[in-house]
Amino acid sequence: MARKARILATLGPASDAPEIVEAMVAAGADGFRLNFSHGTHDEKSGEIGIVRALEGKVGRYIPIIGDLQGPTVRLGDFQPVRISRGSRIVLTRDGGEGIPVPSDEFFRIVDVGDVIAFEGGRTSARVVEKSGGSVAAEALMEGILAPRKTVAVRGKEYDLPSPTEKDMDDLRFIVEKGLEYVALSFVRTRDDVKRLRDALSDLGSDAWIMAKVETIPGVENVDSIAEEADAVLVARGDLGAKFPLEDMPFIQRRIVDAAGAHGRPSIVATQLLDSMMENPIPTRSEVVDVFTAVRDGADAVLLTGETAAGRHPVESVEWASRIIERSEEGYSPARGVGDVGKGASIYDLFALGVVELAESMGAKIVAYSRGGNTARRIARYRPSTDTYVFTADEGAARRIAILRGINPAGITGNVDLEGLAGEAARRGIAKEGDILVLVRGMLKETTDLVRVKVL
Repeated sequence: MARKARILATLGPASDAPEIVEAMVAAGADGFRLNFSHGTHDEKSGEIGIVRALEGKVGRYIPIIGDLQGPTVRLGDFQPVRISRGSRIVLTRDGGEGIPVPSDEFFRIVDVGDVIAFEGGRTSARVVEKSGGSVAAEALMEGILAPRKTVAVRGKEYDLPSPTEKDMDDLRFIVEKGLEYVALSFVRTRDDVKRLRDALSDLGSDAWIMAKVETIPGVENVDSIAEEADAVLVARGDLGAKFPLEDMPFIQRRIVDAAGAHGRPSIVATQLLDSMMENPIPTRSEVVDVFTAVRDGADAVLLTGETAAGRHPVESVEWASRIIERSEEGYSPARGVGDVGKGASIYDLFALGVVELAESMGAKIVAYSRGGNTARRIARYRPSTDTYVFTADEGAARRIAILRGINPAGITGNVDLEGLAGEAARRGIAKEGDILVLVRGMLKETTDLVRVKVL
């Protein structure tokens, strides 16, 4: 049985060579993320070129996600520093006699007694003194402070605009390069998503927005964020810096459930196979973590440091694929049916009927989705049967490639249902004797036409 949940991998210094990218695709990577918090546009352009060239070679549609830095605070530039528990750390606005944190907002909100989390909580310290643009803190654990890593104040949020000026500069580059997804960091409300959508519209882009839920208000507003966005990402790094770690399983499930209730794909990210930054095999607990993400209902898992900067990027993808395949054995995911007016439209429920019809007949689903909405509706109901979706263009085909259980079938014109059956036969998707459930929408953004055909 083919794997249904998808694997996304982050490109970086450890994985941006053509042969490594190709090996990751062979190992099971379904798409790639570019992190705009690091690197230059020239470097990103090279990575995009590698992926696009690889598509033709392997005959697959490979989506690329442009991940905006968002309104965050990061350490400045300095030589990495190793700290020990109890050691004193000095953070300064200008970096004069300490580690630079070039942000007025950080010094505005931080107070004595606050816990500062660096790099998503890999290292933390408690503030013991504050004076203007300088903060002294006591390290709570051993670790390394490295330049350009995130700085969060546990239980507090920065009041910064979204998208930022840097985001807009990166967004123009993303649109120019035609990337399929834009990941918006530190989403707080649906208005953040709306602003990005307006910006994409002004730039003439139909890219889908992936809302990264990683703030306290983001979790509180997750239902409205999921309704507004095109996909939702559980960004566990910064969530772990804002919430008690023991709350993370509940928060992850809450975000995935909210995405499912609104028919949006969900992606779980950060530290899934973290030990593989150094080791060629994952820990037992990491295997359980990936297994749990799939059983929680995620459409995809996203490898971050494991593939961007780790020593074993290809092996990380291989292990993710093995774990997902095992987790899907004998598993029937919840369908999150919902009610009309509560996350499911009449077209969504029509798609549910299509899935149930196909499963009851042992049929394959063959659909046409102009921009990806029909594919997303079908994926919402987790079909157990083989599902193939034709689209109008490469951008749409790539967008739907991260949807659980959806196989992009190719590019074709706005054909009728009989034409879909012919395309399926011509491309080897279906053979004589197969039962096909053919589906498409009559009008833009609808899913309302179905036919059963035996080849």
